Amino acid sequence: MSNKEEYKEICSQHPEIPVFSQYWWMNASCGDNWDVLIIRDKNNTVAATMPYAIFKKMGFTLISQHEFSQHSGPFIFYPESFDANTSAYKRLSFEEKIYKEIISRLATSGADMFWQNFSPRITNHLPFHWAGYKQYTRYTYRLPNIGDSDELFGRISKSKQQHIRKAQKLGLATTFDLSIDEFLEFHRRSYKERGQNDLLDKWNCRQFIEEAQKNGQGTLVSTRDAEGKLLAVCFLVWDTEWGYYLWSGIDQSRRNEGAPALMIWDSLQFLKDKTKGFDFEGSMDEAIGTAYREYGSELVPYIHLHKYYSTTFKILDYLRGTGWKR
Repeated sequence: MSNKEEYKEICSQHPEIPVFSQYWWMNASCGDNWDVLIIRDKNNTVAATMPYAIFKKMGFTLISQHEFSQHSGPFIFYPESFDANTSAYKRLSFEEKIYKEIISRLATSGADMFWQNFSPRITNHLPFHWAGYKQYTRYTYRLPNIGDSDELFGRISKSKQQHIRKAQKLGLATTFDLSIDEFLEFHRRSYKERGQNDLLDKWNCRQFIEEAQKNGQGTLVSTRDAEGKLLAVCFLVWDTEWGYYLWSGIDQSRRNEGAPALMIWDSLQFLKDKTKGFDFEGSMDEAIGTAYREYGSELVPYIHLHKYYSTTFKILDYLRGTGWKR
């Protein structure tokens, strides 16, 4: 059995693995250009997994992640004996052993560079620092508990509450069965109206959506006015822990009617029986961050890690002006 075949089995048994690391997401995003590390303990039990995308650049090999994936990194399967009373020493020692094995395998993979954003659940990056990896903090915005609608609405700023109520009074309505063609056409038009190229045109986004729907981990959302005119869209994906807000498009000429706020609120209601929390899918942009905070979300850090294994590629990368930043 190949690594990928084994990983497919592992994912089928562990829906808690983040959606961006699930077997189907890796296939949809990377095709054949990905692989996975499977780390086992002394009893041959799977202790951790770490999928990664493989890209070629100027003849060099990069291990990273697809740009539509917020994060990747290791997923650790802690022993059943671990619980809330397990000592920090024991937990950190277990993690350190896994990370050192991952670092060792990456170093001998033949790649010229590594870079990934690690999931916010990974908070111990020291073994990578010791091994010469550079790390930088990035942020996302999260609502950690979306199960209680009244409590959730109370967290939202007064202005956003007013936008939601305004949209409802105007007869705007949200559905979760938008066609792929209508979604892509509206998303493309909304970006064109802002004078921007639609990033979705760069990739086969139809495959992402179809795979998400087929696996019961994604849907297309639309908010329309009383006459049925499309005002806002987004792509939702989720795993057992988090729902993610992806690929939104908005009719800017009518955003003051409250469609974006209503779409997010209705999405939270849709997701509350499917997952535990909601992730706005990250942004380092000040204006976007301010908007997300109005929903009562918390600022959550996650770490970007990178390392050049090839000095030649590092020099060429810097000469081209791209450096490490992706």
